[in-house]
Amino acid sequence: MAVCPNCGKKLRFIDWKQDCPSCGVNLIYFGSNERLLEESEKAEIEHAKHQPGIDRAKASIFGSPQAIARLVLSVIPLGALFLPLCKSGGKSINAIGIYKYISSNDFSKIISNALGGKAPDLSLVLVLVSAVLILVSSICLVMSLGKHGKIRNLIFDSIKLLCAVTAGAAIIAAGGYSLSAGAFVYIALFAALLVYNLVLAKKGLPVKHTVCYIGGLPSEEYYRYVEEGMSELEIRKKMVEALTAMQEEVRRKEEEARAKEEEQRSKMK
Repeated sequence: MAVCPNCGKKLRFIDWKQDCPSCGVNLIYFGSNERLLEESEKAEIEHAKHQPGIDRAKASIFGSPQAIARLVLSVIPLGALFLPLCKSGGKSINAIGIYKYISSNDFSKIISNALGGKAPDLSLVLVLVSAVLILVSSICLVMSLGKHGKIRNLIFDSIKLLCAVTAGAAIIAAGGYSLSAGAFVYIALFAALLVYNLVLAKKGLPVKHTVCYIGGLPSEEYYRYVEEGMSELEIRKKMVEALTAMQEEVRRKEEEARAKEEEQRSKMK
């Protein structure tokens, strides 16, 4: 049987009205302010938990000139694939030539030949693997400031560099081929990216942290109160003080803005 949350009176089936027959409190809206406050605090706490991750993601991609330079250096090797990579019989081969070769042959057979040690196909597959890793590693940059971000970047860079160098060695070993400038540029860009990520792994990237508020309190301050074992009532008092200070600050700024407007108007007169 239901009871009144205010006075504790047991409610009968005939007590169908929204007001308690004993104390007259509205049973529907009783405690609604407290519930709204709790829900608001929960939403602000969740936001405060996820905001640092969002800040790190932004810093990883475009939060600083260093991050932007890394993004450009991560993607630009794709452009090098359109430079002449190698020559065979006086004909230059680049990404377009690789595409034509793949489209005119059975790709599964190319893979089989590569696994079987056929040097030209092995070189081609290694170039494709490195190109795919360019895209994958560029996407993963958004997580580069995470727990395993630094080591992930270095692993990707090392594999890309290894694939590019091995592809160049394989095509030379095949005979009848010679490396062109594009191949050396491709390898050099991977080496530069690896060195750059090593430097960033040591120095780090600057992260601009967004200040989050929970009930008017900065999230760090709120969590400190909770860790110190402060009661919910005391924390609420701190929140009221913080919100009151915020309102006073807003009111002060509005008054200053109005005063400036009045001053400008008086000068115009």
